[in-house]
Amino acid sequence: MFEYVNDKQKLKDLKIACETIIKSVQQSWLKDYFTFQFNLIGSGSNNLITQNGENGEFDLDYNFILQKDKQGLVNNPKQIKELFIKAFNEANPKLGFKPAENSTSVITSKLVFENRLYFSFDVAIMCEGNNGNYLKIVHNKTTGQYYWNEVRHSRNYQTKIKAIKDSGKWNDLRERYLELKNQHLSRQEDIASFSILIHAINEILS
Repeated sequence: MFEYVNDKQKLKDLKIACETIIKSVQQSWLKDYFTFQFNLIGSGSNNLITQNGENGEFDLDYNFILQKDKQGLVNNPKQIKELFIKAFNEANPKLGFKPAENSTSVITSKLVFENRLYFSFDVAIMCEGNNGNYLKIVHNKTTGQYYWNEVRHSRNYQTKIKAIKDSGKWNDLRERYLELKNQHLSRQEDIASFSILIHAINEILS
């Protein structure tokens, strides 16, 4: 069951490990294909970072927002995701992480100690659509198809978060976000944290 992280020092150390890998990917041969910025879901003042149980693994979630598509691959999401996985598989072993896993809507990297999952982080590959909503790469494992899926109502989500804070409903958002994460966990549904956050934001604002 997910709960919010209390051990801030451990969280800081794990964020450093994650972002060391991410920056290695960012500065690798992949820069000949893309430039991208990365954002930690729940970072900083949002304080929405979770772990699975009091002594369970931490759950960090990043968005990679594609900026420059230097090779014109935007219409080939399968190749885009495979290139990122390849770059992670070169970077992960340097910090003891397992090879990246191709999950439905994210790339998952795991840190395992003594056959026990200690920590993992997920990365969603995204771009901004023409209407301002974000699109993310999804892999349908049943059909093998890759496609860009629109995250509805994601336009200006940071502005919406500010509006929630200003209206005094921040704790309502925290409670609903955690509730939704555990709901999807109990159903064994592979839903990216960003999508869950957007769902919670729009519920609170409705």
